[in-house]
Amino acid sequence: MIDVGRICMKTAGREAGKFCVILDVLPDGFVMVTGPKAATRVKRRKCNIHHIEPTPETLKIRKNASDDEVIAAYKKEGLFKKLGVKEPDAKDIEKAKEDERKRATGAKAAKEKPKAEPKKEKPETKEHEPEKEEKPEPKAEKKQEKTEPKSEKSKEGPAEKKPAVKKAVKKKAVAKKAPSKTKKPEPKKKARK
Repeated sequence: MIDVGRICMKTAGREAGKFCVILDVLPDGFVMVTGPKAATRVKRRKCNIHHIEPTPETLKIRKNASDDEVIAAYKKEGLFKKLGVKEPDAKDIEKAKEDERKRATGAKAAKEKPKAEPKKEKPETKEHEPEKEEKPEPKAEKKQEKTEPKSEKSKEGPAEKKPAVKKAVKKKAVAKKAPSKTKKPEPKKKARK
């Protein structure tokens, strides 16, 4: 029942419910199918035999036939009308071929693209680094002058900023009072007369 030229309906995947043709029977329960894409929108691909349902129609095609040969066999057998599939025109066939070319060249380009080298981390020790001369940053001084309010100090020159030192704040440990184990005796209530 599963043989080359058998028309099947796909039952799983994004192409479920569409017709395809078996082009080749592969080992381990797989087959190569095609729609062809111009006619039924099923791409040429490997498919599990559990994901297709065979129909009684067959095409007389050779193993691994091209999509043009499959379309010609559909026309010869009159299966486009019988299966209710739209017969592809030249524009549809050309579009399917163009999509296949783009997909093939895109895959090649992705393989040929060189992989980016991982960035090398700088060594933490200064032994390997050449000594750099520290240059004063004039931009930083200008910014400081602009941010300071104009007063007598600013006329003398830029004020040197002292590094801010945070004072360590000690938290006082608050001891929780443990409940006393001995209870205070409650005052005796006087009986009312």
